[in-house]
Amino acid sequence: MEKKIIAVRFKRTGKLMYFDPLHFGFRIGDSIIANTERGEELGRVVKILDADEISKDINVDKIIKPATKKDIAIFKENQEKADEALAFCKEEIKKLGINMKVLCADYTFDLSKLTIYFVSEERVDFRELVKNIASKYKSRIELRQIGPRDEIKVYPNLGVCGKEVCCRTYLQDFEPVTIKTAKEQGLQINMTKLSGACGKLKCCLKYEEDTYKENLDKLPKVGAKVKIKGEEEEGKVASLDILNLKVKVKFGTTKEDERFEVYPVNLVKWEKVKDDNNE
Repeated sequence: MEKKIIAVRFKRTGKLMYFDPLHFGFRIGDSIIANTERGEELGRVVKILDADEISKDINVDKIIKPATKKDIAIFKENQEKADEALAFCKEEIKKLGINMKVLCADYTFDLSKLTIYFVSEERVDFRELVKNIASKYKSRIELRQIGPRDEIKVYPNLGVCGKEVCCRTYLQDFEPVTIKTAKEQGLQINMTKLSGACGKLKCCLKYEEDTYKENLDKLPKVGAKVKIKGEEEEGKVASLDILNLKVKVKFGTTKEDERFEVYPVNLVKWEKVKDDNNE
């Protein structure tokens, strides 16, 4: 029988971690307790894989045990304690006059570590704050600064598509998105329309990037001189339909005789010039 590996998520949109289920049989949705870099944590099984589906460079640890109903009750109690610590932290921030905004907090399952997540536009000295929290809650304290993309995951937010933002529903990692990505997709550079709820360029611009790049290699550039198979008249590329591999060509030299025609790229001939940026 093929050895199984379970993929576990410890936070709603946290990274997947992989574990040897030992002799336990699991189903998707079951809860487990395992050791992570933060300590003992309770997580949920989201995938069950054959061992040969896991890349050799991925670390696979052993679980501690399946979570019982009592463990799940303890987990909920821990979150209530974390919320209490968060409220205390906010009060201390006001007293100390620190320019930072705390978002959420969580304990490890064994209460050995309390992590508080915050955002700040400047570097802050929170040593006094950590000392005050540690003296009250007798745990190891970590204040972890996160960026605007991670901040938006904390709150329910809708994207312009009308659905909940991807970073809160399923995205595990944030890939860099640049203006070049938008330009390659023929989008107008309007930051208001291209920005997501976090104020950064929308993550969804990455989804079709590979397809756009592949298709752009098959198309002439805007402004290039082209001829259409079977015709003698030369035209100039006015615009591109990148996904459908079509070219809009402008013919005519004056305003009076200009006209536009759309052709599939297989009917368009142009001199392919080597792109210096790809050398």
